[in-house]
Amino acid sequence: MMKPVTVFAAAAIAVMLLGQPMPAIAAPSEQSAPVAFEQPSQMVQSVANEILQALNGHRSQLRHDPKQISVIVNKYLLPHFDAELAADGVLGRFARTATPQQKARFIQAFRDSLIKNYGAFLLDFHSNMLTVYPTHVRPGTQVTVVRTVFTRADGSKVPVLFYVYMTPTGWKAFDLNVEGVSYVTSYRADLGPQIEQYGLDAVIKRLENGEKPSALNKH
Repeated sequence: MMKPVTVFAAAAIAVMLLGQPMPAIAAPSEQSAPVAFEQPSQMVQSVANEILQALNGHRSQLRHDPKQISVIVNKYLLPHFDAELAADGVLGRFARTATPQQKARFIQAFRDSLIKNYGAFLLDFHSNMLTVYPTHVRPGTQVTVVRTVFTRADGSKVPVLFYVYMTPTGWKAFDLNVEGVSYVTSYRADLGPQIEQYGLDAVIKRLENGEKPSALNKH
């Protein structure tokens, strides 16, 4: 399980990973230009910059209206993360028997729970807190890792690895590793026993009621 001191890094990025299900994307027209190749580190840095720009000058307003954080997540983070793939990883073997409706509810409920409980941590995200190390992958690379470091307020460093893969629309993240602990593995270990004992619908209901994911194993 992730250490409490990494809650900011883990929870804020978890909000990024488990966004709402992606809407259907229309087939590209013959005139559509191919997506220009970019390094995955450029994608991560670009998203961070967009988030900072959205936060700067509005932090006080967002603290008074935390629901607006969800708007920022949807606009700037969601397009760069594969929510369904991440959810399959968290659900583990239960993903094979979950209905499409259950999976959609799980993604939505988990995302909303994370935003409710941890979304405000994004307001403490500043430009000097994230260092993205450049990647040098060649076109045609399908899966790779982006190394980053989060710097806490006390100056200590939290290494965070983004696992990304190439899609027709560019790089998308599907997992991250915080201080040696996989986000997907951590939450699978947290939720798996609860799904085993109570069933997926019951766990989804708890999440929909706003419980913290890590609190589920205390019941």
